[in-house]
Amino acid sequence: MTFSKKQLIGYMEEKRFNPKKLDKLNNPMRFKALPPEFIIKKAAIENPEVIIDLGAGTGFYSAPFAEIYKLCRIYACDISEIMINWMQENLSPKYDNIIPLKTEDNSVPLNNNIADFLFMINLHHELDSPAKMLNECFRLLKPKGKIAISDHKKEKTEHGPSIELRYAPNEVKEQLLAAGFEKISIHSELSNNYLIIAEKQQ
Repeated sequence: MTFSKKQLIGYMEEKRFNPKKLDKLNNPMRFKALPPEFIIKKAAIENPEVIIDLGAGTGFYSAPFAEIYKLCRIYACDISEIMINWMQENLSPKYDNIIPLKTEDNSVPLNNNIADFLFMINLHHELDSPAKMLNECFRLLKPKGKIAISDHKKEKTEHGPSIELRYAPNEVKEQLLAAGFEKISIHSELSNNYLIIAEKQQ
């Protein structure tokens, strides 16, 4: 399938979140749709030293993790300079354990085997190359480290991108397996989002 320049620009605008819609990222209803406690319970995280929030946006989910795990360093990663600046101005003064970090596509400037836990919220459908990004996640995690991926279900929901951009949970599972992850569990009990937990064994 080929796209005109206008169609391609429209596709990318829908796929990548528009930083101008910051209020949408900070809507408290997001916690009702996907509670941080739900992620923590399903991932069974205990005393993490380092957490990575990939595609953090405004750090909306980094904040509750910082409150729950006060001794943990949380790298709030995003490719948008606007998001990084917003977090530095609004989150850093409140949370000394949140570290905003500018990233590039499929590349996070952190050492190998650094994180106990890594999570992505409504990011997977935006990835240009899920395989490359999941390989990078695998690199970043410690042995026995876990990854949590939550995204919009591949069905009609009140909010979210077009269905064509969404991945079904089993598609994400296959991508995780290809990247080397094991012990993959899929949780579909929430209304709008699924949650997938996987572990790096080696």
